[in-house]
Formats: sequence, C-alpha cells, structure tokens
Amino acid sequence: MFSSHIDQAVGRSESYYCGIDGRKAPLAYISQSMTIPAMTKGTLRFFFDFGAGGCLWAGDEATRSKLGVGPLDAAVYDLQGHVVVPPRISLASNVHSLISRLDQEYLSYLNPLYPPDPSLWTQARCERFNSDVDQLLVLLQVELGTKFAIIDQQKRHAEDPALGEFLAANPNQKPMP
Repeated sequence: MFSSHIDQAVGRSESYYCGIDGRKAPLAYISQSMTIPAMTKGTLRFFFDFGAGGCLWAGDEATRSKLGVGPLDAAVYDLQGHVVVPPRISLASNVHSLISRLDQEYLSYLNPLYPPDPSLWTQARCERFNSDVDQLLVLLQVELGTKFAIIDQQKRHAEDPALGEFLAANPNQKPMP
C-alpha cells in the first residue's frame, strides 16, 4: 500500500500519497529507500494563565500523553530557585524572554487590591499587550509550526468600561498606562 520512488538520476526520494480509509495522506521518508506515513502534528493551546510561567499547553490527548500537563514552555523550580523540571518544549532565547515578560505583565492585569474590581490597565496598555501577544504568536508559529498546530485561546483585552468610575470612587488607585 505504501510506495516510494527513488529518482536514480538525481539521487532523491519522491513521496507519493496513499489511501487510508478513503483519504489521502502525504508520505514522509526516513531514507531514500524507506517511507512511512507522515507524523501527525501535536496540538498546543496558546494562552497566559496568571502566574503559570508559560503560555503553551497540551491541546489534545496525544500531546498531553507525550508532554504532560501544565505550561509546556515553563520550567519547574524548587524553593532554592534550581530547575527541577526543564521546559518540555525548547524555544529560542528571544521567544522565551518575550514569554517571560508577557507572563509577568499579565499578572498586573488583575486589580491588585481586589481582583474582581476593574483592571487598572488603560486602553493603551491593553493595545500594547495585545500587540505583543500577536507578535509572540507569530514567533511561536514560525518556530513550532512544523511540529505543532497552535490554537490561539489568549483573550485580547480592552480597557474595562467601569475603570473611569472606579478610579473616581477610589482616588488612591492609579491607572496603568
């Protein structure tokens, strides 16, 4: 059922398609003389959770079985600050730095005195965060797109409509520009 053709003239393997349950699937090759069905991409969910340390989460059972639960791009540290469990997904340092910065920034979205109160983020702050999130998503898709499908589940924020009224009633609180 699986077949490949070795192009003897140029010394490369060409992949053909095979029918599986009436569907066609691309073949990937290990060597010039052996073919196997292409591996299915894993699925990652992209979102920040307050204080989680990362933004990539298993998005399907196969990915969860292989990589586990929790933020897959974050390390786990002991009380002395030593890495106990390294990130299960390796990323370039610039991508990891952006994730760390946005993760820390996201902590400030909730009102620090009483989280159910309106966020102190202004519209300008929300737009900067949203833009940085969009930039990070593009970087992740470029870096991981051949291995994983990335599902964007990160909420894009806008200034809370009740912020002005909240600040008027709480003059000791300041907006975060």
